Amino acid sequence: MSIIILIPGLLAIYVALTKSPQKAFLNVYIPVVFFLPTYYTWKVAGFPDPNFQQITILPIIIIWVLRGMQGWRFSFIDIMVFGYAFAVGYSEYSHVGYSESQNFIANGIAGAVLFPYILSKSLIEPFNLREQFAKQVVITLVIVAILATYQSITFSNFTIWQKILGRFFGGQGWIWSTQYRWGFPRSSGPYGHAILAGIIMVTGYRIQRWLEWSRIWPAHIRQLSWLPISPARFFTLILLMGSLATLVRGPLLAAVIAAFIPLIGYTKKRWLVVIILFIAIVIISVPAITWFMNYVSVDPESVETKSHQTVIYRWQLIINYIELAKEKLYFGWGRLKYPKVNGQGSIDNHFLLLFLKHGIIGLGFFLAIMFTMMIRLFVHSMSQPPTELPGSSLGFTLLSLYVIMLISLATVWMGGQTLHLFFLITGWSEAYLYAKHETITTNSTTTNSTILPTKFQFQRTFK
Repeated sequence: MSIIILIPGLLAIYVALTKSPQKAFLNVYIPVVFFLPTYYTWKVAGFPDPNFQQITILPIIIIWVLRGMQGWRFSFIDIMVFGYAFAVGYSEYSHVGYSESQNFIANGIAGAVLFPYILSKSLIEPFNLREQFAKQVVITLVIVAILATYQSITFSNFTIWQKILGRFFGGQGWIWSTQYRWGFPRSSGPYGHAILAGIIMVTGYRIQRWLEWSRIWPAHIRQLSWLPISPARFFTLILLMGSLATLVRGPLLAAVIAAFIPLIGYTKKRWLVVIILFIAIVIISVPAITWFMNYVSVDPESVETKSHQTVIYRWQLIINYIELAKEKLYFGWGRLKYPKVNGQGSIDNHFLLLFLKHGIIGLGFFLAIMFTMMIRLFVHSMSQPPTELPGSSLGFTLLSLYVIMLISLATVWMGGQTLHLFFLITGWSEAYLYAKHETITTNSTTTNSTILPTKFQFQRTFK
């Protein structure tokens, strides 16, 4: 029954061959990434067990290579991305051998790191598809947010995705049951855990805000003519609802902080704004650090609130695991081989977990990717003139997505589709920096109405 996993792969082959790898990437792969769970796989004896995402992107990248790798150009960040992939893959292989690591290498490295990075770098900006890419992400996440209300409204222990797809995959996926906070179910959608859903939803929200501020969406969409508000505002509110329904603290805090980044582009006096923000951060940080150290330096048994216990738990994770990580400094302990501290089996910090599993080399490459891209996006965006439409700077928006990731990953591991998301953003950002233009390529604001065809294939009008 799990052979149904081949369906999106076959569709990707058809679209890539009859139309183009770009269309297959946008209209098949992107919806599959964000709409279907990664925890369902097809068990194939002697081969890596593909999930929906892997089986969909593989034919696209093969056809893209056979057609000459259009849009690809080498850049320095490639060394970091491929270095990260090698370090993590070698770490796992060296600890458990190929037979035990093949699924991780195929799905977790090739399928979630290298292929998304390569294709997003090659097929979005070089083909002037930034708005279409952003729209596909937003539309898919809007649908996910609406369907995810099933979990919130019914208080079901499982999502609608598990209810429908679970029957095809036997016992797979049922470990992801609903988490609760303050007595309410936390929406997790097709992402396994609510906090992963939170990261993806707030990222989608920021992308939608860029689309809205850039006036990419048409004023009227025939299928949504019943709405009392504009389609752009409707999508924004749905993604805001989807973000809040996850009841996550880390990603929502990250979203609030990241919201200030696009605002820097509103004024010509950007450096003055940055200096003021920097001074404010320094002034706030000194007492905040003192308060935090006092907050976490107490016996967790003596505190009454669950949230206080959670903060203490995450602080103690760093204290207890950092020395264990140093014992296998270069390539770590492997995904399943690291020793666990009693009472702290869940390591809710991706940076610490990456250090522990794959050593300082894996962590170093990952941090190098993140901070190199953040610095380059910041410098580039600060050097650009203010955009005609306030908030429409793609550079500042992409920078805000990294801020969301940076803060969020200090509270959770990078699991499920968040890994795909990070490297899709990285490929897109790298190509954007080489494109060296802020202006949009569509002129949707002049269109009074439009029709949304199947597969969300948005029509473009070039200037």
